Amino acid sequence: MNSVFLDTNFFLDILDKSRPRHNLANSVLEKLIDKNIQLYTSSDIISTISYFLQKRLGIKETVLNIGYIVESVVVLSSTNSDFLELNRMILKHNENGKIDYEDCMQLYLANKHKIDAILTSDKSFCEGLIKLFNIDILSLDEI
Repeated sequence: MNSVFLDTNFFLDILDKSRPRHNLANSVLEKLIDKNIQLYTSSDIISTISYFLQKRLGIKETVLNIGYIVESVVVLSSTNSDFLELNRMILKHNENGKIDYEDCMQLYLANKHKIDAILTSDKSFCEGLIKLFNIDILSLDEI
């Protein structure tokens, strides 16, 4: 494994010391860095975590934390074409009707950029479309 896409809950586990998986997430991050794994996330995830950080820590701490993240992680963004292609895939392949659009966009982006795995605590990460992609979905316990 050479590359990992980090989901929202991973960052929240890292940044919020009160979360039960905080210590595990920190040790996983150290392992990924020690193994020189290329880390990715999306601009949507950065926006989401900045919202939570600012509510808890204020703007100065939010800016410092986001600065550290974007210096360490490649941030991917979705294009208009990405949204249209994902829409097509969802309409064509989502039989059960249960889908988290945001998770599916993260999966789509990771796959588009040929990232090896997505690290998430979400056990049902994009169940409706995962079969269409060649990417591993890993939990903190699997790293």
